[in-house]
Amino acid sequence: MRFTTKIWRHHSLENLKPKHRMYEVVSASSSSSSRFYSAHNLFDKSPGRDRESYTSLLFGFSREGRTQEATRLFLNIHRWGMKMECSMFSSVLKVSATLCDELLGRQLHCQCVKFGFLDDVSVGTSLVDAYMKGSNFKDGRNVFDEMKEKNVVTWTTLISGYARNSSNEEVLTLFIRMQEEGTQPNSFTFAAALGVLAEEGADGRGAQAHTVVVKNGLDKTIPVSNALINLYLKCGNVRKARILFDRTEVKSVVTWNSMISGYAANGLDLEALGMFHSMRLNHVRLSESSFASVIKLCANLKELKFTEQLHSSVVKYGFSFDQNIKTALMVSYNKCTAMRDALKLFEETGFLGNVVSWTAMISGFLQNDGKEEAVDLFREMRRKGVRPNEFTYSAILTALPVISPSEVHAQVVKTNYERSSTVGTALLDAYVKLGKVDEAAKVFSSVDDKDIVAWSAMLAGYAQIGETEAAIKMFSEITKGGIKPNEFTFSSVLNVCAAPTASTGQGKQFHGFAMKSRLDDSLCVSSALLTMYAKKGNIESAEEIFNRQKERDLVSWNSMISGYAQHGEAMKALAVFKEMKRRKVRMDSVTFIGVFTACTHAGLVEEGEKYFDIMVRECKIAPTKEHNSCMVDLYSRAGLLEKAMKVIGNMSYPAGSTIWRTILAACRVHKKTELGRLAAEKIIEMKPEDSAAYVLLSNMYAESGDWQKRAKVRKLMDERNVKKEAGYSWIEVKNKTYAFLAGDRSHPLKDQIYMKLEDLSTRLKDLGYEPDTSYVLQDIDNEHKEAVLAQHSERLAIAFGLIATPKGSPLLIIKNLRVCGDCHVVIKLIAKIEGRNIVVRDTNRFHHFSSDGVCSCGDFW
Repeated sequence: MRFTTKIWRHHSLENLKPKHRMYEVVSASSSSSSRFYSAHNLFDKSPGRDRESYTSLLFGFSREGRTQEATRLFLNIHRWGMKMECSMFSSVLKVSATLCDELLGRQLHCQCVKFGFLDDVSVGTSLVDAYMKGSNFKDGRNVFDEMKEKNVVTWTTLISGYARNSSNEEVLTLFIRMQEEGTQPNSFTFAAALGVLAEEGADGRGAQAHTVVVKNGLDKTIPVSNALINLYLKCGNVRKARILFDRTEVKSVVTWNSMISGYAANGLDLEALGMFHSMRLNHVRLSESSFASVIKLCANLKELKFTEQLHSSVVKYGFSFDQNIKTALMVSYNKCTAMRDALKLFEETGFLGNVVSWTAMISGFLQNDGKEEAVDLFREMRRKGVRPNEFTYSAILTALPVISPSEVHAQVVKTNYERSSTVGTALLDAYVKLGKVDEAAKVFSSVDDKDIVAWSAMLAGYAQIGETEAAIKMFSEITKGGIKPNEFTFSSVLNVCAAPTASTGQGKQFHGFAMKSRLDDSLCVSSALLTMYAKKGNIESAEEIFNRQKERDLVSWNSMISGYAQHGEAMKALAVFKEMKRRKVRMDSVTFIGVFTACTHAGLVEEGEKYFDIMVRECKIAPTKEHNSCMVDLYSRAGLLEKAMKVIGNMSYPAGSTIWRTILAACRVHKKTELGRLAAEKIIEMKPEDSAAYVLLSNMYAESGDWQKRAKVRKLMDERNVKKEAGYSWIEVKNKTYAFLAGDRSHPLKDQIYMKLEDLSTRLKDLGYEPDTSYVLQDIDNEHKEAVLAQHSERLAIAFGLIATPKGSPLLIIKNLRVCGDCHVVIKLIAKIEGRNIVVRDTNRFHHFSSDGVCSCGDFW
């Protein structure tokens, strides 16, 4: 059955009159339009009106885009009972295509069937055009397939329709097929095909098409020349595009606009501005697209003065009501921080702009630290009935904490944007930033087409809360799904591998993966690698990455200073700081925390005071709680408790539990019982559930032999149900992590472990080692105290490492509490006896025990 018989329905031509639409009359501006308008006036005055005259007039209306007059005239012709012609339907179908009016098109289709005009190539082509412009590709293709005769215009009409819909493969298939069936493409056909190749970035196929164009002698025509220039620009071949541009004898405004936008798209903003300047010198009349493109350049370059000049020109050219230009101006003012001008321009619309202009203003406020204003505008937009799009939602979700993700989430679900990759990613990222990873995971599961940005955001969420296994599993899912990780994916998973309990081997594997992907030199990846190696005890690898970085951000500098400080390399940390100063790198509060930590661990009190003064006077950074805490720690470790208390007294806010815990620990070391009791009381008052204060105070009383007061503290802990944190030590062997408690006998190799400890004990005594039982804070005899010391968790972990790894290989131990003084002495001796380098990371720092029996902390542990 022919397709045309399927859609037959009886309609009177009166029904052809379009309902509930206002057709805009397009005024004639050219000389030909003026002549046509005069002919129309003469026609109205003419007493005899024949069919040819009506047909000519209808064609004229259609050609000039005067849709309302064309539709009325067609209705009158039918109403007067005049005989219809193919050319009449061809003309009115072009009007239907211009209006994209599907109902009108279908009614005209029925009338074409009735009058038997479908076999006319002009009518058929116009009908295909009407359907394709109305995005009804199925019916347009059916009409095309039913046509007995097709010319180059018919083929080009269908191909152009598919091209507008980005049906790229269909375009190329039809382009080849038309030639196989004996129809040679014209310049417009080639332009459509080249446009598709440009969208695909098909540089190779584009060059082949260029050759075919030259063979057909069409490369000099304006549509093809413009399409070729656009092709090469979108493929990134700017040099070739410029050669074609220079060779083009007749350049239309589209040609110039293509070069300007193409330069901009390839990051050549200054070249684009130069092209705009040449365009003005060549007296080319600017179009709306010209202004829109160059205003976007001003936004990229943050050129406020030029934006203002262009704004004046826009008004002069009469384009001030163009919504695209108005939005581009608002964006440029926003990026130039001229929010008042942007808002004034927006207010001129009476807040009746489209969703793009609303979104531009919301984004502008967010870019200029106006979160409250952005949220107010977003809510006003909703009240005005303007429906947000995916870009609006993505932007407003960055306005945390002024707006709640759950508030936006409800709207997103109602408007069915939750499954959008852009909005879904923004929503889950907002939840991640608030620490609501479970909510983020729910959003992630609802996103249909998850791109690498969505995967990376979710992985970063797991990394943020320390879910090592979940993050690594997600990375595995990414690679198994055929998605290529980007630099942010690697950065997030490497941050996970920096966790104390994460596998060192896993981090090295990801490093290798990043190298294979050629992303290891990316700034965020190299900074993450540097941080990971520093936190995993491999300061040498961190140093190597730092020295290899071609560019460094503040994270790199700060990570290196902090890494050196934590590893006892105080002088290297300060050298990096001095290099920052020499290069005039702007420092932040984190930089000085690293510097103070380095001074603290090396006992460099005067240097610490000097750098504190530099921070306040030169860098104009106001001291924070963290900075004051560092200074208290610096003075306390050096035994300068009076200076430490002076720092506390000069603070504009009450000292927190962390500072008082530092004072309490120092009081225990320097035997300042009364001040220690005050510090403990402060901590217990602020955090009655904090076991550290009770334990430190209890230990202080025990060291002074006051067992009665120690018992009272322990009783208070029992009454308040405060449990002492158990001391754990971890060691990784063959990519598996093993945990040990003091006196632990749960390991399968417990017998070999304790045999090794006994062997070590004998060899230690041969070297003159005497256990320091003062570190056993229990009221038991010395023999039992020695046994307790010998079974501390770090010693068990080291003993296991010695029997489970090859001789001479280094050991890395992680401990959740501070290493006691006796264990510190013992590990130095074990490293020397066994000829091993042993690294122990406690809550305070890294201790690098070398095989010659020296610790990196210089015993300032």
